[in-house]
Amino acid sequence: MKKYLAVILVLSMVFALAACGAKSGGEETTAPEESTSEAVTEEIPEATATEAEEETEASEEAATPAEAPATATEAEQAEETEEETEPAKAPETPAEVLAAYNEAVNGACSAKAGFSKERYTDNANYNMGVALNTFKSLVEKFIGIGDKNKYSETVTKGQWADDTMHQYLRKSTLTEADIKNAACTKEGDLYVYTIDIKDGSSVGNKNSKQSLNAIDKCGLCVGNEDKNYFDHKSGPVIYDAIGGTFESAEIKESYNSAKAVAKVDADGKLVSLTVTFNISVDISVPVGNGTATGTTHVIYKDFKY
Repeated sequence: MKKYLAVILVLSMVFALAACGAKSGGEETTAPEESTSEAVTEEIPEATATEAEEETEASEEAATPAEAPATATEAEQAEETEEETEPAKAPETPAEVLAAYNEAVNGACSAKAGFSKERYTDNANYNMGVALNTFKSLVEKFIGIGDKNKYSETVTKGQWADDTMHQYLRKSTLTEADIKNAACTKEGDLYVYTIDIKDGSSVGNKNSKQSLNAIDKCGLCVGNEDKNYFDHKSGPVIYDAIGGTFESAEIKESYNSAKAVAKVDADGKLVSLTVTFNISVDISVPVGNGTATGTTHVIYKDFKY
């Protein structure tokens, strides 16, 4: 038994020593690792905050693809879009206003637009003399004076008379030589072209039946024969009306303060046209002479294209 006990004690001491050796070896292995970590930490300094931010920004820029520059075609399209949205420029100089006026009136004629028209003469004044008082009503009719001599017409779109003398609205052929001034203003969405036309006169007798006054070029319905739908009763026209009775009659006609006002929309289409002028007619016949004056108004409106 003693031998067995001795063997057991010896084995117990061996296991105890083995356990101590294993513990001592683990501590020796751990120490060198801690010293190595501290050395590495001392050799590699930490990056500053600024450097870190720069590195982050560089990484983000590298990750974000660069935007491709706009092609020339895209730039041109952008410019075209801007140009399309720009409002039309209003005419400024008298020449520009006159050109815009002619274009609007002539555009209505070319399109054979529909419209309504009215003409009347007011502010009448007479100095007929005793011999011509009996012809007063005829003179009123010649010039269109008084309510009973008012004239109106409705023209249907596209249904203009084939006779160019009977189309109620004519193309404008005004030039800068025919006008005193031309100006443009705005009235809401409309352009208002105001044309001041030069004064003029005409003579009608058996030898003269022509009139080339500036007022006859602005779009009014005019001609060289007596027609009730003529807007400007020139000397030759009035002579045609009374020449059958007084062949030797001499008619002197004149006008002043003539003004044409056209209202035009943004597309250049005529919306309305008003022409006013003061007219004076001197009639000389074998039995006497006399004078009649008044203010004529010609109004076109309700245009339909």
